[in-house]
Amino acid sequence: MRCSNCGEMISDRANFCPICGKKATPDAGEYLVKIACQGQRDDENNVMRVFLDDNKLYEVKPGESICFSAGAGFHNLKFRYKIRSKPIQIFLSSNYLIKVYYNPLTGLIETAVTSVSDMDDSEAEDEFKDTFINEPVVSSDEKNWAVSDIDKDRPEYEVLATSGFKEGVLSIFGERCEFKCKSTPKAEIIYYKNVRAIKRRMGTITLECEGKIHKVYSIPKDSYNEIMVYLTNHIEALKPNQSADL
Repeated sequence: MRCSNCGEMISDRANFCPICGKKATPDAGEYLVKIACQGQRDDENNVMRVFLDDNKLYEVKPGESICFSAGAGFHNLKFRYKIRSKPIQIFLSSNYLIKVYYNPLTGLIETAVTSVSDMDDSEAEDEFKDTFINEPVVSSDEKNWAVSDIDKDRPEYEVLATSGFKEGVLSIFGERCEFKCKSTPKAEIIYYKNVRAIKRRMGTITLECEGKIHKVYSIPKDSYNEIMVYLTNHIEALKPNQSADL
C-alpha cells in the first residue's frame, strides 16, 4: 500500500511509514462504498462481480447498485464481468461512489470513481440517503478463494469448436470445460486440476492432462485470446505449481 502522508509504497501491515515516520493510515473509521452498475439488464446471469480485498465478493446487476462499508485506508477492488476483470485501488477517507460499466464495443470494464469530497452537498446527500448495506455473496477470512465456490455452475463462455474431426460446443466453467459433440450426447469433461499445462498453437488450445492425455480444441479467432486468458488463470489458480506455455 501507499503511505497516506508521503505516498511512498510500504508494507500492507505497516502502522507507521518507515520513510516519513508518520502514521501510515488515518484513525480507524468506517466509510461507505456505493457501486452503481451501468447498462441494461437483459439477462439475470449478466452480473458484475466485485471483489473487496480478495476476501469478500459482491454481485450487482446492470441498472442496479449495491453498497458496503469498509475501514479507512487503502483497499483493493476487482471488478469482473464474465471473463473480463479490472482491478483498482482506492483510499478511503470519505464515502465513495463508483460507477462501473462493461463496454461491449471494446470488451473492457470501465470505472468512474468519485469521493464525497468531489461532490456538492446535495449530490452526496442524494447518493447516500437511505442507503442499504448489502451483505457479501461469499466471504473468506483466509483470502484463499476456491474457484468453484465463486463461479456458479454455469458456463462463463460457450463457443463452437472442433476437436479432431468432431464438431460441437465447448463450454467453459470455473473449474472445468466440457466439449459436447453434435452426434454424441455425452460431454467430454476436463477438470482444470488435472491439467498439467496449457499451450496455444495456430488457433488451437492444447490441454495436457495427467496420463499423457492431450486434448486439442480449435475455436473462433474473436474469442481465442479471451478464452486462453480465462483458462490459464483458472488452471493456475487450481494448480498453482504448474506452468503455462503461452
